Amino acid sequence: MAAIADGLDFALQFFTQRCANLGYIASPSDMRTIIGLCYVLFGFMWFVVLGRFSDSDFSTIMTAGATVQFLAFVILCVKVRVTKSVEGLSSRTLELFVLFYCTRLTSTLIKNGYIPVDRSGDFMYQAMDLGSLGCCLHLLFRMHKTYVSTYQEDHDEFPLMPLVAPCYLLACFVHGDFNRNPFFDTVWAASLNIETLTMLPQLAMLAKIGGKVDATTGHFVACIVLSAVCRFEFWWYAHTELESPVARLHVVVAHGLQLLFCADFMFYYAKAWVNGTDVILPDMDANPITSSGTAPRKETTRSIAVDPFEDGMPCSWR
Repeated sequence: MAAIADGLDFALQFFTQRCANLGYIASPSDMRTIIGLCYVLFGFMWFVVLGRFSDSDFSTIMTAGATVQFLAFVILCVKVRVTKSVEGLSSRTLELFVLFYCTRLTSTLIKNGYIPVDRSGDFMYQAMDLGSLGCCLHLLFRMHKTYVSTYQEDHDEFPLMPLVAPCYLLACFVHGDFNRNPFFDTVWAASLNIETLTMLPQLAMLAKIGGKVDATTGHFVACIVLSAVCRFEFWWYAHTELESPVARLHVVVAHGLQLLFCADFMFYYAKAWVNGTDVILPDMDANPITSSGTAPRKETTRSIAVDPFEDGMPCSWR
């Protein structure tokens, strides 16, 4: 994934002609350029996948979701590369994504029960997940080794173990049957459970951070939500093919929760997009307790700068 970031960084240098040395840090206008380039490149790549590696079946929407998710992580890789900072990014979320992709790929690389039935499920769907996994590992390395001084660890305290263990335990009892193998069906169900919780640490971190948060983080969350919309639409129609009523309910509820968890952020993101303003998030910090034993009702806000140019999210699977 470093090669992708390096390639896009070279494109940025070529178009701006202002990167005179390796210590150069991109300006906001440069970030607009590079984010726009990411969207253009992935939009072109999706049309290539749709035309050359797909039968345009309805299940292709699963590959579209994986592609948008890959785009989200590439944007983060580029952001870290050109700004030389991991400020505002949650290591806990990236760790959950690594665990999710390793678990999911254990099923989708070996069995074909939960992959698109058209040609995009032969290797493109898995390739997008592998690319996303590579990006996550690259970001974690940058976060804990290269740019560790910019990592806001004191804001990234979401507990993981109380979440991860129940995900695997629940999968042992509630899983589908598309793989026709109890082990691989359980593995896929566990990956779904983990996927449902992946964004919670990042959203909790956004609620804690004061001041202006980099707009790239907003693009990352928005792309992740868009990929969840693609998966939800597919499983809304496909869940009826599962034999177990409990498994059907599990799949729909899990994908619905992924959207619900991000709904609050997306409301403010969409509002800012329409109005052409910054994203304004309510202050979620606990209010101090007064001598009377009650907390004063005081609302403050913090903003995430979002440029109208940056907010366009591709939806090329339509």
